[in-house]
Amino acid sequence: MKRANECVDQALTAASTTSQVADADADLKMHGSERARHAREAIRARQPRGSFDARAIRELSQAAPTDPAQLRRTIRRSELRQIVPLADSTIYELERRGDFPQRFFLTARCVVWDLAEVEAWLRSRRQSGGADAVKKAPVPDFRRRTKRPGRD
Repeated sequence: MKRANECVDQALTAASTTSQVADADADLKMHGSERARHAREAIRARQPRGSFDARAIRELSQAAPTDPAQLRRTIRRSELRQIVPLADSTIYELERRGDFPQRFFLTARCVVWDLAEVEAWLRSRRQSGGADAVKKAPVPDFRRRTKRPGRD
């Protein structure tokens, strides 16, 4: 099996060398853009099927933001619990009322929150001192309790 692979590799190398000479001759006859297009096609022909070419890699690198400030991080429920010390039911109620950042689904079973929105919500809670301030729950009045029937 190894010998067969070696023979195939040698044949490919010989064919590649022959095509490189032919390509070099053809390159001399072509002008700028034609030469560049031909060079790209030659590179694609030599690459194994399914591999990325230089253009695809360049397009991917340009599409992905490289500045960390532009990257938006999402957090799952376990991380949210560490940042916001509220019960799940309280968070869901605040979301329903529009007082907390909305969660969204990445997949059918994966729910996440935008970290920047959660941090902004926390900052707004810390800084609110005026009319938007969260009011404390009233202290229960023990004198108004009535005795339950059937208990002594």
